[in-house]
Amino acid sequence: MYLHIGGSRVLRADELLGIFDIRIRDRQCNREFLQVSRVESGSSGRAEYKSFVVTTGKVYFSPIAPGTLKKRLQSNALEKE
Repeated sequence: MYLHIGGSRVLRADELLGIFDIRIRDRQCNREFLQVSRVESGSSGRAEYKSFVVTTGKVYFSPIAPGTLKKRLQSNALEKE
């Protein structure tokens, strides 16, 4: 199963660790985490990011709201059953 996070970026669902609202990046611990993580943007261009997705290998910024990403993931899971 895969999750489209914006632009041309598609991630494997089994590699996802978490989907987070971009507003929490301002907290000290999250800022430090993002500074030391391998970060890639989820889309090309100058999109305003609404979430960041943590996987086993990287962190991706996405212009799609975390609630929408969660719904996509759940929808894909239901279709698979």
